[in-house]
Amino acid sequence: MQTNAIQALPPHRQLLPRLESASFSLGFADFINFDNFGVIECESLSNALRGAVRLLSVCANATRNDTVLAVLDTTHGYDLGRIMRQAADRLGLNLAVVIMLPRAYPGEEPPSFVVEAMKASDVVICATTMTMFYTNARLAACKAGARFLSMAGGTPSTLASNAMMVDFRKQEELVENVARRLTNASTVRVSSDEGTDIEFSVAGREGHPITGLCKKPGDAQGVPDIEAYVAPVESSPHGVLVVDASTSVTGLLKNPIKIEIHRGEARRISGGSQARRLVTMLKRTKSKNSFRIGEFGFGLNPLARFCGSIIEDEAVMGSAHLALGENRPLGGRNAAPIHVDLVLRRPRVELDGEVVLKASRLLI
Repeated sequence: MQTNAIQALPPHRQLLPRLESASFSLGFADFINFDNFGVIECESLSNALRGAVRLLSVCANATRNDTVLAVLDTTHGYDLGRIMRQAADRLGLNLAVVIMLPRAYPGEEPPSFVVEAMKASDVVICATTMTMFYTNARLAACKAGARFLSMAGGTPSTLASNAMMVDFRKQEELVENVARRLTNASTVRVSSDEGTDIEFSVAGREGHPITGLCKKPGDAQGVPDIEAYVAPVESSPHGVLVVDASTSVTGLLKNPIKIEIHRGEARRISGGSQARRLVTMLKRTKSKNSFRIGEFGFGLNPLARFCGSIIEDEAVMGSAHLALGENRPLGGRNAAPIHVDLVLRRPRVELDGEVVLKASRLLI
C-alpha cells in the first residue's frame, strides 16, 4: 500500500481534525496537560495511554512501516484521538485520525471519504459509538488488505480498563477451542433465571474466534472483546430472550428487555424506555431482517466487566450474547442494515444437550 495515499485525498476530504501531539516526555505516572482534557488525574490517563499503546502494538500489531488510521466520531473522538496520537508517538507510528458524526445505528455506512481512507490504510481502528464491523466499508478495507480492529462504543475508560490488560495470546487456545465446539454442535439452548429460554440450530455453521489480535492482512477483530461466536440457522430460533445486561444501542440496562422469538424473528419486544428505543432503531432501518436473530456468542475475556461499552460487555467471561440483524460476515445468510448485540449476564448454555456454561462458569 502507498503510505501517502491518505494524504493524497482532496483537501476537503483529508483526515480531520489533525490532532496535534502533546509535546511531553513524561512517564505514565505523571500529570499530563491536553487542550480538551485540562489536568487529568494521572492514574486514569496513564492507564488509558498504556491501553492505547497495547491496542496499537499488541492487538493491531502495528509497525513503523504501517499507515494506521483511527476512525472516531464526535461522541468521544477528540479525547480518544489525543490519547491514540500520544501512544503512536511513543511507538514511532504513522497514525492519522478522522472524526465524523456518529452513525444513526450499528452498521450504518460511513461517509465515502472515510471509506477511501480505510481502504488506503494498513491498520484501521474504529472506536465509533456504533459498530462498523458489519459495514461494506469494513469489508472493503479488509479486502484491500487492512487489519481491522473494532472498539465499538469505546471511550477513554475502555482504554484504561483492566480488560485491555488481559493476556490476549494466553486466551487464544481457549477461544479457538470454544469456536471448534460451536462448529461441531448442532443445537444450542440458552436459558436463565430471568426467563430466557431459547433454542436454535447451528448445524453446518462454523464457529469463529475473536482473539483481539490482528496478525495478517485482512484480519478483523474486536478489542478488548474476546469471544467465540456462530451464526444460527436463520429460521430456527424460537423461544423467549430476556436481555439483562446491555445492548449495543442502549448501554447498560435499567430494566430487562423481553424478546419473544418465533421462526428466528423477534415478534414482540417489551421492557420500558430502553426497549422502546431498541424497537425504534430497528424500525428505522425499514428492513424486516433487522428483527431476525443473527448471532450467538460466549464472552471469554476474564478481565472484562459490565460497563455499558458493548465491546467490553459482550466479552465478559461467563456471559453470552445474541444479536439481531446482519450476519453474513459471520457466516450466515441474513442481509440487514443493522446488527444489535444483546448481552445476558449469567445464562445457562447447552450444546447438543450438554451444559457448557452455568453460573458464569465455562465448562468447556
